[in-house]
Amino acid sequence: MKKIYILLSRTDTVPARVIRKFARGEFSHVSVSLLPRTDRFYSYARRHINNPMFAGFISENIHTKVFARYPDAHCAVLSLSVTDEGYERAKKLIRYFRAHRKEATYNFIGAATIKLGLSLKRKYKFTCSQFAAFLLHYTGDVTLPKDPYLMLPNDFMDIEGATVIYDGKLKDCLINEK
Repeated sequence: MKKIYILLSRTDTVPARVIRKFARGEFSHVSVSLLPRTDRFYSYARRHINNPMFAGFISENIHTKVFARYPDAHCAVLSLSVTDEGYERAKKLIRYFRAHRKEATYNFIGAATIKLGLSLKRKYKFTCSQFAAFLLHYTGDVTLPKDPYLMLPNDFMDIEGATVIYDGKLKDCLINEK
C-alpha cells in the first residue's frame, strides 16, 4: 500500500473568495501529491501569480508563489491509502498531464456547470477539484462521494478512508508520514 496526499487550502485571493462563496465551504483549492512533502503538489490553478485567467495544470509548492503570499491561510492535508497498482496509475496520469501541459488548461466552463449539477468532461480541462477527484478515481482504489466532475474542495473531507494528517496554517504545514 502507498499513500496519496490531498491538500485543501483557503487563501484570500479574489478567485478563492468567489469559489468559497460559490461552493459554500471552508476550502477553495485542492492539490494532490504522491510524496509526503510540501514542495510537490499538482493541481489546476493559475500559471502566473498575477493573472488567474492563464490557468491549467501546474506543480505547486506551499511555500512559494500564491501560497507564500498567504502563510497564515488555513489548510488541511488528507492521506489516502491506495494499492501499489493504483499508485502507479496515479504516477502515470501525472506524467501524462506534465507531457500535455500546454493543452491542459483550466475548465472555466466546467466550473460553471458544477453548480448546475452537470458533469461536463472536456479533454485536458479540469478545475482543481475535478483534477484531484479524477486522479483519485483513476487509481481504482478510491470511492468518491460524488462524480469526479462535480466534486468541490470540501467534498474531499467526505472521502471514505481519508485521514486528516494536518489541519492548520500553510506556513506550519508538514507531512510526517512514511
